[in-house]
Amino acid sequence: MIVGPLKSNIQFSIILLLLFCIGAWIGTFGFTNAGISVINYKEHILYSYTFDHIFSFTLRQVITLFIILTGAFFTNFLAIEQEITSKTNYLPAFFYILFAFSANTKGLIEPVLTANVLILPALYFLMNSYRQDYALAEFFKSGLFMGLASFFCIHYIVIFPLNFIALIILRPFNWREWTVHILGLLTPLYIYVGVCYLTSTDAFAVFSMMKEATSSAQKPVLSEYYMAIIFVSLLAIVFALIHYVGKGFGGKVKTKKTKYILLWMLLLCFIMLFFEQMSDMILLPCIIPLSIIIGDYLSEIKQLKIANTLMILFIGGFAIIYLHALDII
Repeated sequence: MIVGPLKSNIQFSIILLLLFCIGAWIGTFGFTNAGISVINYKEHILYSYTFDHIFSFTLRQVITLFIILTGAFFTNFLAIEQEITSKTNYLPAFFYILFAFSANTKGLIEPVLTANVLILPALYFLMNSYRQDYALAEFFKSGLFMGLASFFCIHYIVIFPLNFIALIILRPFNWREWTVHILGLLTPLYIYVGVCYLTSTDAFAVFSMMKEATSSAQKPVLSEYYMAIIFVSLLAIVFALIHYVGKGFGGKVKTKKTKYILLWMLLLCFIMLFFEQMSDMILLPCIIPLSIIIGDYLSEIKQLKIANTLMILFIGGFAIIYLHALDII
């Protein structure tokens, strides 16, 4: 039905993904209240500087569409290029769009989705260092993009340990690589503090923002409308782990290592749920590892009836959230 073409037909997959994304976007554009008040995200420093200006409702929606399409493309590119999944599998992009629009229906540009456009290149450069003799440039670029992402969504500093976990998984210890990677992570912070100092503003306010962002953990806010898709997502992740343990994490060493990194990322992203206190943000922090792992698992299921059944459950859960967010139910 849906799973088969998305994992075997490249041309049809691209058309289907574009239709699904644009269709969800048109629904948001048509039904979301254009007069919605803009939330102030001061703790997300570069996000606040870039997007807290007075944008029209139409422009916010156009930017959102571009950000989601870019995130979906990079997610699928990462999964294929790093040999996490097969070269004809477009399910990760489909799930990225589905999870993105399940939260993005209130006329705002989400900080997490914006930061993902930088997180994905950071992951790519990090994983691309595998088997390279000289990879210092890759480590610096990975750290730089990860550091920049935290300025668009400050809660992403929670997953900074992923950088060093990935280094341990991918390569033997080399102090130069670790040092260059740390320098890349700190470069955006150094530039920001320097600019603030030169402009006579509070140069060290960013540190208090970081402290506040990582010390205000609370119980995640969960809406009953999200129960269905959360249950199906957890079920799919459990099935994927059982599948990986039973049949292996892949035929290549690189595939195994990248899947280990994704599982660590999923665990660290789960911690972010305790800092995002909005019910419609419950899935967004985990959107990258969820999309790739679930997309890869569904593509590996040989019985298409089972895969399509899980896909229908996902679409049903998405429909409940989407229609509720648009105040239709």
